Amino acid sequence: MQTLIVYYSRTNTTKELAGKLQENFAADILQIEDQKKREGFLYLLKASFDALTANVTLINQFSHNLEEYDLVLVGSPIWAASITPAIRTFLLGNSEVLPRLAFFVTHAGGGSGRSKKQFKKIAGQEPLAFLSVKDDEVKKDDESFKNKLAEFEREIITNFKS
Repeated sequence: MQTLIVYYSRTNTTKELAGKLQENFAADILQIEDQKKREGFLYLLKASFDALTANVTLINQFSHNLEEYDLVLVGSPIWAASITPAIRTFLLGNSEVLPRLAFFVTHAGGGSGRSKKQFKKIAGQEPLAFLSVKDDEVKKDDESFKNKLAEFEREIITNFKS
């Protein structure tokens, strides 16, 4: 199963999670890069507003051919209970060529339920699996976190076969 992991990360937490998933799936990886500045307090407020109001952004071009993959895992931090503008832009621009999908999110403590609905609506398909983890869980990398990753992987494999 040819797998690609696509993610956006501002603080590197989602990047760290994507790296752990890459090890488990032996996947290629693609970091989506937002062309808007998202550093600092004022920019973070604007980023949260953009996420909450479902705005898109300009993202850097990438060279991966999405049609070469059987599975794409898409990851985003949660901002204002929403997926990031960069991931929204990626999904809107590529939903017609994306194969089967699974989603993962990182967050400080909430919003993952709403983000799952957003992913599904934008991508136009039911995900094989959905993983939601708190930022501090990624940093701890303890047994509970590893169990969540293993369950996510099992769910993807089981649903991919059906």
